[in-house]
Amino acid sequence: MAKLKQASLFDENYELQALREKERKLAEAQKEYQKLPALLAKQKQENEATMPPMVEIRERQKFNRFEQSLSRGQIENVLRTQRQSLGMTLLLLVATILMVLWGLRMIAN
Repeated sequence: MAKLKQASLFDENYELQALREKERKLAEAQKEYQKLPALLAKQKQENEATMPPMVEIRERQKFNRFEQSLSRGQIENVLRTQRQSLGMTLLLLVATILMVLWGLRMIAN
């Protein structure tokens, strides 16, 4: 009976140690999870503070050079061409409407 009692005592000690180990691991995990919001905020701040990738920087520089290379005269030429195209489109639209009306008038007579 003493052996049986001693064996169960060892089993209980073993279980108690296992439970304490699990409790310790859970406490460590809880500490890590408590640090997580601060860590995420720090990473977000670092990401916002870092420079964009080199490819993006080159593309921005290329676009800036292109914009600076356009002179005022070139921009005015493009705008004049667009106005002329719009005027021609409106004239074509008016002519088409007049042709349709003329055709309907011819059919009605």
